[in-house]
Amino acid sequence: KKVDVIIGPIGIILANAMMGEITPKIAEAVASSSAKKFLIPLTQENIVIVGLSSIPLPHFIESLIQENLKDFADNSNLS
Repeated sequence: KKVDVIIGPIGIILANAMMGEITPKIAEAVASSSAKKFLIPLTQENIVIVGLSSIPLPHFIESLIQENLKDFADNSNLS
């Protein structure tokens, strides 16, 4: 059960995040995975990510694709 990439909101590495949907075991499994993680700064938690600019979600997704996933796919052995 190995994956190359994990993409999701930052809450997937926070125990009890996403209204309790992310259990401590899930958060630990995701955080400790050897997969490359691309975390989107979407959170309803009481967390502030200092230094993060307030840009619309579609811009984060575009950046993820153009600046990260494109290069990652080009440089990996994905089939």
